[in-house]
Amino acid sequence: MKAYFGLMSDTLGSPPKSSIFMQTILPVWVLQLMSKVSRRRSLVHARHTAKLANEVARALVKSKTGALLQGRNNKDILSLLVKANASEDEATKLTEEEMLAQMRTILLAGHETSATSLCWVLLELARHPELQDRLRAEIRATEFASGRKYSSFTSSDLDGMEYLSAILKESMRFHPALYQNYRQAAKDDVLPLSTPIRTTSGEYLNNLPIPKGMKVILSIAAYHRNKDVFGEDADIFNPDRWFRKANEKKGPTLGVYGNLLTFAGGIRACIGWRFALYEMQSLTVEIISNFELCPTPQLERLRREACLVMLPTLEGEELKGENLPL
Repeated sequence: MKAYFGLMSDTLGSPPKSSIFMQTILPVWVLQLMSKVSRRRSLVHARHTAKLANEVARALVKSKTGALLQGRNNKDILSLLVKANASEDEATKLTEEEMLAQMRTILLAGHETSATSLCWVLLELARHPELQDRLRAEIRATEFASGRKYSSFTSSDLDGMEYLSAILKESMRFHPALYQNYRQAAKDDVLPLSTPIRTTSGEYLNNLPIPKGMKVILSIAAYHRNKDVFGEDADIFNPDRWFRKANEKKGPTLGVYGNLLTFAGGIRACIGWRFALYEMQSLTVEIISNFELCPTPQLERLRREACLVMLPTLEGEELKGENLPL
């Protein structure tokens, strides 16, 4: 985990003008060569992390393959990946590098997004002590109703905590860890619009043609602040919006959780969204049960670092990476 710390802000956050210039004019093969030999600190960090991730992924593949050969059918995602790749059809099998790349993606995606989302949850709880008190009261009420201490809550206990759910939904809406998503059209298609748009010629369009190969950037952050969907107070952090009557909701229903795009949607929705949610639920309950959070003076220098994920950093201390002093 130490190798992951600061990785995103180091490699993707606030690049110097020289890097932007080189990425604009140099061919891809030159940039790829530079990424392998450059001594720039950010690239050294990236290579070090990739090397460690490869070692961990290779060990996991070996372990999961051994378990499969012994007849142990584990159901975790990595075991299922190894099992699916144990095909007799060589044309459909992943190469070792492809397998390791899939493993690295799962490890990084499962770590960075959940950790970042939890940071923003804790920030809003620190800013609003009344929310902490209300959540703490719900934790105590759940302990009383279930007969279990918070550290022994089941998934049903956590799912039954309505105010905890409202806080997490509102934090993921207001502070999406992934602020954009990316897609590329595999074939010519037509994108239907929920609301017509007017062109410069005055014509109204109800759909958009998407040619094969077009790359589309989807703004999750913009959708989450859409007042047509989340109300006129969409720019305000307000967990109580999730207790509004169902007939007050507007717009289409999408995503896998709370009409949010936090975990994307459709056939390419996040495969680990339920596990990520349980992580945040459990950790939030654990922290609020044991600590009272409040802001520190350093938060006056709080800034958002857009580096594939939206990280909290401090002005003047960007090189430290994620930084949220509470």
